[in-house]
Amino acid sequence: MARASPDAAVVTLRPLGAEEAPLLVAHVAGLAPASRHSRFLGGVNLITEREALRLVAGPDVLALAAMVAGPQGSLMVGEAIAAFGTGDCAEFALSVADAWQGRGIGRALLASLARRIAPRAGRLHGEVLPGNRRMLALAAQAGFSLGTSRSDPRLVTVMRTLDADTHPAVWLSAA
Repeated sequence: MARASPDAAVVTLRPLGAEEAPLLVAHVAGLAPASRHSRFLGGVNLITEREALRLVAGPDVLALAAMVAGPQGSLMVGEAIAAFGTGDCAEFALSVADAWQGRGIGRALLASLARRIAPRAGRLHGEVLPGNRRMLALAAQAGFSLGTSRSDPRLVTVMRTLDADTHPAVWLSAA
């Protein structure tokens, strides 16, 4: 696995293609158990390449990667995936590698995802474990409303209406 220092890295956000499913597998494997638990709402330890392909490919999915160049190649330090359902709502999930958290990568992924799906979806929503304080804080800062999930009352639903004026470009800092 490529290593890169969070202190002096340039992070690039870009779409994640089906051929890059192994990058998502490696990213998930590199997350701390608590981070995997938060990302997948519980019971996922690792994902297979087939599962990763299902997450990143298809006409009703948009997957983004936060990438840095390392001495041994590119390293995925974050990901955000939106799935389009029926109606005007898209569901999202995201994760940031543990060593890279607190640097604005999640905020940038969420803003970029929202900008990219706004032409196709009027609302963006996700479900979050109540103990995932970082994601709940990120959602609140990004203007999402928080409520109890209808599908599982043990989860928090985050929801935001999308429009062109609410998603300005986000700059990342290394500090």
